[in-house]
Amino acid sequence: MSILPEVGRPGDEVLAALARHRDGDLRADGRAFAFVYDAGEAARDLARRAFAACMPINGLDPTVYPSARSIENDVVGACLELLRAPAGAVGTATAGGTESVLLAVKAARDHARATRPEIARPAMLLPQTAHACFHKAGWMLGVDVIPVAVDPVTFRASVDDARAKWTRDVVLVVGSAPSYAHGVVDPIVELAALAAERGALCHVDACVGGPVLPFLREAGVSVPEFDLSVPGVTSLSMDLHKYGFAPKGVSVLLMRDAALRDAQYYACATWTGYPIVNSTSLGSKSVAALGGAWALLQHLGREGYRELARQMWSATCEVVSAIERTPGLRLLGRPDMNLLALTTEPGDVFELGDRLTARGWHTQVTYGFGPSPAHLHLTLDPGNARRVGELSRDLAACAVDLPPRAPLPEGLVAMLHAVGEGALDPRPLMAELGVSGGGLPARAAMIHRLLDAASPATRERVLVAFMGGLMTTKGVA
Repeated sequence: MSILPEVGRPGDEVLAALARHRDGDLRADGRAFAFVYDAGEAARDLARRAFAACMPINGLDPTVYPSARSIENDVVGACLELLRAPAGAVGTATAGGTESVLLAVKAARDHARATRPEIARPAMLLPQTAHACFHKAGWMLGVDVIPVAVDPVTFRASVDDARAKWTRDVVLVVGSAPSYAHGVVDPIVELAALAAERGALCHVDACVGGPVLPFLREAGVSVPEFDLSVPGVTSLSMDLHKYGFAPKGVSVLLMRDAALRDAQYYACATWTGYPIVNSTSLGSKSVAALGGAWALLQHLGREGYRELARQMWSATCEVVSAIERTPGLRLLGRPDMNLLALTTEPGDVFELGDRLTARGWHTQVTYGFGPSPAHLHLTLDPGNARRVGELSRDLAACAVDLPPRAPLPEGLVAMLHAVGEGALDPRPLMAELGVSGGGLPARAAMIHRLLDAASPATRERVLVAFMGGLMTTKGVA
């Protein structure tokens, strides 16, 4: 049967079929503690209507679509206010946190090319807990990553290690506010001071925390200094499709001054068409999600966001308390906002994940790296905050009599080693584990144990093969 019909189908039939595509999707029902950022049906409905209203707008040329300019300027201006930016600071709306980070790294690289021509190979100092998109940016833009150690108890970046690893080629120092895995804010004041002292830029990844930490501060919660009011912080990213509750995908990149933003732009007049200038990596740029963000910022206002932040923080404290009083569970770090990580001692954390899944909870399984052991990650939002009592009870119940981590079968270990050496395609290993046709077995603990035992390079090979299997449609002659 052809995927593209010869004769078009009625609209209602098409929408019903589209709804069936979504039958297995993660739902905003309060039981998902990763990926979902939900402020309730009223906010969702407003965002949908604003998204639809802005669908015709193309942000490629804000001279012919002045609404693209006015909507973006309003959203960026609100974010500059919220993040206590100095006079002269500017910003750009992007398609997501990864694009914001890519542009921040590009700006640091190109700014260094103009001001520090002696640099042969630009590099950035990157904490082990920083988001993977910084590695992606370095890979794409030719900027080396110098890993910075984090404290094994607090999981905050070590300023001493950053100082010890400094080289003349460092163009950017990165800190998180907070880091995604553990929800802790790096020592931004000290990292920014180090960058300023050595003539480098400093980027704060506040993609998760930007729309929350300022409101927690307003609600009376102690929040570490992290924003553009900190001397030496030259850029900051914040996502509005996370805790701004806007539709995917919209983020903003804020710059301390226009000269830095100029280094982010791309212009081209060396072709036969019209002159091109892009503020982001995209050419044609949807303003639909940005319109949703504008609507929610106006609708919720400071008071609304502050109340949602307070609810999420109260729920986070409740979950933290439940973890700390439950035998066999251990909190990793102490979160500064509503993200956290927990592990098990001495039981198998992957078995705990399977038990929670069987009870209808979605948590994010994460493998060990550096000082951070394998753990379950929880992201709290207003939708699941109301169900943390249930989650806490199920956490305690599922932690009872957790078995120790089972040894891996020798045959699978051998296959894993062969994959890591490049001697075996990962697909036979995946089939042996029950991963086929893009599906996963009901219980995934064995798969997680195997990947946790693998090197990062082996994990990457397996994950690429898995994603390729999910996203492959066979062509027809």
